[in-house]
Amino acid sequence: MSVFDKALGIARRAKAFLKRSRGDVARGDAASNAERREQRAKNQKRARQLRSEHKKRLRSEISSKKREISRLRRGLDGAESRAAHIERKRRKKTAQQEIFGLEMELRLAKERTAGEPRTAGEPLTGALPDFVVIGTAKGGTSYFYHLLTQHPYVEPAAAKELHFFSSHFDEGVEWYRRCFPAPRWKEGLKTITGEATPYLGSQYVPERMAEVVPRARLIALLRNPVDRAYSMYHHRVRHGWETRTFEEAIEARKARMLETRRDESAIRDEGSSYLRGGIYVDQLLRWTKFFSDDQMLILKSEDFFECPQKTLKVAFDFLGLPDWELEASEIIPKKRNKGGYEEGMAPATRRRLEEYFEPHNKRLYDFLGRDFGW
Repeated sequence: MSVFDKALGIARRAKAFLKRSRGDVARGDAASNAERREQRAKNQKRARQLRSEHKKRLRSEISSKKREISRLRRGLDGAESRAAHIERKRRKKTAQQEIFGLEMELRLAKERTAGEPRTAGEPLTGALPDFVVIGTAKGGTSYFYHLLTQHPYVEPAAAKELHFFSSHFDEGVEWYRRCFPAPRWKEGLKTITGEATPYLGSQYVPERMAEVVPRARLIALLRNPVDRAYSMYHHRVRHGWETRTFEEAIEARKARMLETRRDESAIRDEGSSYLRGGIYVDQLLRWTKFFSDDQMLILKSEDFFECPQKTLKVAFDFLGLPDWELEASEIIPKKRNKGGYEEGMAPATRRRLEEYFEPHNKRLYDFLGRDFGW
């Protein structure tokens, strides 16, 4: 055998050896890949199971908290002392805040399931409000806030009325932050959030709010002060806080307002006073010390009751939101002074109150440059 034949034989054997080796490696890789696919499938199944268990736990906790709120709400409906009422409302708001956080966490879990990634470090809650509906009390703010938060770019707070700046300020700003969702981007636009608490008549809230949310936009709905006073009276009657007739209560408030020296509790009470609560110009002047005119939108409650969609469009423009039409089923127009207890006010009492508020309303019209026709 020649040297050449020997070399050729060696080369053939080496080639055969390499071919067998590559086959062994390929078979090993295939087995390894199969094992990895199997393990990956097991991990995905386990992850789905954990997510499912997590969502089930969240739903259970939410249901439990909602039952707690139902018990508290039943307590709020009955007559009780004002201190007990305030404590029940505090507990109710805490439970609402906890539900809010759980619902945000549940929504995030659903989004991850649907394949929407969460941005690294993205908080569930923690935004401060972009807007606050500051009142007036009994001016239609609940209905207004409900409709406002139907807009696809408006995220509701944990509860409509948070009373942070009036009753829970000692809880701290972080407590307030937990009441709001973090902003989200939807089709290139960022969502906004806000609350609606009747802060308008408070002595000290404007300054507190200017410290915490100095750039917030403020919305005030002003209702005919005569109707607002009567509505507030019946609200207090329902809760067992008022036992006098409307006329007796009005005269007592007049006497109280004429006192030259009032203690701190009396000053706090003025925010819900039947009479002082309707002197809107003094309240608005207090707010203008801390917020600019372009941060405040003043609406007439009766206009909103008559035509909610038109009033909401003004609010949407003010908040920088795109136009959006509410579903017809969401809108229930309310006619001013039609139906309800307003008809029960004695004509003579109405005339006296109209005379009382007339000079204050005139000052309001001069301040706003608008005549509300009250």
